[in-house]
Amino acid sequence: MDNEIISLIDSVKQRTGISVRVYLENGDDSYSPVAGEMIERADGKVDGIKDVAEKGKTYFKFRHKADEYVGYVNSENGNGESIAGVISVMLENIGGKEFSTTKKESLKNVLLGECNALQAQKFVRKFGIPDMPCCVYVVYSQGGSIDDVIDFLENFKSNTRDLVVETDEISCAYVRFQDGSSQENDFQSLTDYAYLMAQSVEEELGIKVKIGVGGTSGSFSDSAVSYKQAMIAVRMSGLFEIKTVVATYKDYVFIKMLEDLPKYKLEEFLNVLSEPETKSVFADPEMLETASEFLKANLNVSEASRNLYMHRNTLMYRLDKIEKSTGLDIRKFQDAMTFRLMTILYKLLG
Repeated sequence: MDNEIISLIDSVKQRTGISVRVYLENGDDSYSPVAGEMIERADGKVDGIKDVAEKGKTYFKFRHKADEYVGYVNSENGNGESIAGVISVMLENIGGKEFSTTKKESLKNVLLGECNALQAQKFVRKFGIPDMPCCVYVVYSQGGSIDDVIDFLENFKSNTRDLVVETDEISCAYVRFQDGSSQENDFQSLTDYAYLMAQSVEEELGIKVKIGVGGTSGSFSDSAVSYKQAMIAVRMSGLFEIKTVVATYKDYVFIKMLEDLPKYKLEEFLNVLSEPETKSVFADPEMLETASEFLKANLNVSEASRNLYMHRNTLMYRLDKIEKSTGLDIRKFQDAMTFRLMTILYKLLG
């Protein structure tokens, strides 16, 4: 559990005398002030405050650094909901940082999730930021000056509402607002816009960039979620060695769902799917490349053989070899999906 979360829980205990248990909503990370105590998770999703009488507990949700947490307090005395409401506000207020006086530093704090919802609203009001749906792009410079990229993106903006801010020495965040009339006014998708952005930067500056695309947040106050998704997309594309200029979070949602499961569960799934000789395929780079290109070619043998610069018969021989070792004929859609799942599990388990 994040040390700052532990510090927050301890601070609540000192101020109120109430012990709070906490767990990461989409993960197995948890914390109790009592060593070795089992954390009792709520059944189903927690939105706001949820009293569970049969467990004698009241659950509540709060955010810290763009992560969603669930906490709970004992409610045997009947006032669990009021206590949970007060503590959830305390946790968000204690955990937030004071805003810098500059707009750029404040924007960076919002995107990195280093402030709570009230502080995000304060930033919106102070600087006149439109609190409307938006998407965050994370742009990584690959060899050129990030300052030059930022200067270019300031002029590239599709409207004056959009925001650009440096996040570290090699990357920046681009916040693109949507007016609600359509998902995109000038481009078919968020991904199309990212490709145009990357192409324009390379043509004008000679700098190659890689762009992560988050999902659309309902308002700017929630943009930290979109920023985090964009970062996850870039990380996932690197983990799976996918050579692409644009990595979109929606393409990795399934992988992220699996990553959030406990390791033992992933191993259990892999053991169910594996045959005795399966490991030999996943330990062979040539076999993996063959399978990967075949899947990318939508199970089209002719296209895959061209992309691999390989004779059709050689490709068929390798596909037969994969089937013999794994029991999966990846020329069939269902087996191809299963093989893809196994590839993901092997990667996530290292």
